[in-house]
Amino acid sequence: MRRLILVLLMAVTASAALAGGWCSTFSLAGGSVDLTNMQANSTWVPVAVLLKFDQATNSVVTVQRVSQSNTFVLGSANVSNVTSTVWAPEADYPFGFGDVLRVTSTATNGQVQIIRRAE
Repeated sequence: MRRLILVLLMAVTASAALAGGWCSTFSLAGGSVDLTNMQANSTWVPVAVLLKFDQATNSVVTVQRVSQSNTFVLGSANVSNVTSTVWAPEADYPFGFGDVLRVTSTATNGQVQIIRRAE
């Protein structure tokens, strides 16, 4: 039983490594953050996008998928007087090789954290 659990744990860990990790944090200084799947043989799915602002702010936040030069809006919100906000997709959006998850914000005083899982 222990061996089976260890093998399963190793498989999950390997899947996460192939997908480029579970979590990435970026500065919002430029107003846009792009996370590109650079792994040719893996696909990942965003679980959540978290934005934390340095102070209470008003902003338009947009989450997009860029695939083969086409841009698709996955979510967009106007937020008012907040220090943080979260986008959690209601469906799985698989990102294959070369696909880009783009997060934009009109407020540029904070950080973006993208949490994803291997597909």
